[in-house]
Amino acid sequence: MLRPALPLRTVGLELVGALPDSIRQRVYDTRRRVELVRDEADLDRRLARAAELFGESDDGARGYLASFRMEAPPMPADPFSPAYAEAQWDLYRRVSGRDGYTVTHEETDVELSVHALRPYPYSTGSARQVAAQLAATSFVLRRLDPRPGQRVVEFGAGWGNLTLPIAMLGAEVTAVEVGGGLAEVLRRRAAGLTTLRVVESDMLGFEPEGEPYDVALFFESFHHCADHLEMLRRLRRIVTAGGRLAFAAEPVARLAYPWGLRLDGLSLWSTRAYGWLELGFDTGYFAEALARTGWGRGARHRSRSLGPLADVIVVTNL
Repeated sequence: MLRPALPLRTVGLELVGALPDSIRQRVYDTRRRVELVRDEADLDRRLARAAELFGESDDGARGYLASFRMEAPPMPADPFSPAYAEAQWDLYRRVSGRDGYTVTHEETDVELSVHALRPYPYSTGSARQVAAQLAATSFVLRRLDPRPGQRVVEFGAGWGNLTLPIAMLGAEVTAVEVGGGLAEVLRRRAAGLTTLRVVESDMLGFEPEGEPYDVALFFESFHHCADHLEMLRRLRRIVTAGGRLAFAAEPVARLAYPWGLRLDGLSLWSTRAYGWLELGFDTGYFAEALARTGWGRGARHRSRSLGPLADVIVVTNL
């Protein structure tokens, strides 16, 4: 039986997807008219324009930031080597304009009187951003299916947009947040909720109390970890045997490099303006990193109709 012919657009996308990563990136950039940043002065000029646009519209600023990126420099061949990690830290220092990285860079300035009532994404005034977060939260909840009494630890809980629904479902949640301001926002949002405990700590410095957790969760936070391999190793004793490790809305994709600083406009903005660590992971590298740290292959669940944040990788601690 003859197979129906594929639409030309589908054939084109399949052919582009088969290209080497560096060439594929150029094809995508041409189609989307993404410009390359020439140097730090050019980057600062573009980010100054983005700052003006953020004052007018969150969506407008994000659209502008999507129009440029920086070229990834050559890296050592072995992504698991100290030389590769040091090359990435050199890139971080260049992009951030800082002498080095500390976890204090991850702290977010908050106005408690405002953000306890209108946390991100509501504070952006963008219905698009709110819808994307709600869709992602709904998708992750359905996939994780947290149950009353389960022990859950969420690293980098941030504003608590996923934390609070899990705790309100009756799971015993420990929210780990490095920033004191965000931790206080979460406490105020969870006032009276006895199933949530907020711990102020760097994710690498967190020491669990009591029994291991049934679920360890990252939601848009694992890519801020300063030593992701060490974190994966530590998680083996934080998660109980048969428990689950979940990476939700994390930048795991086909990249032109194994892992490292993301160099799209929005990530460049976050790194240079705030000093945030914005890492990305190639899918193949991420699977190898899990294997090398004792984890099995994860099951990935995505919904293209709900948007890119509706994406979770779940790994069982065997």
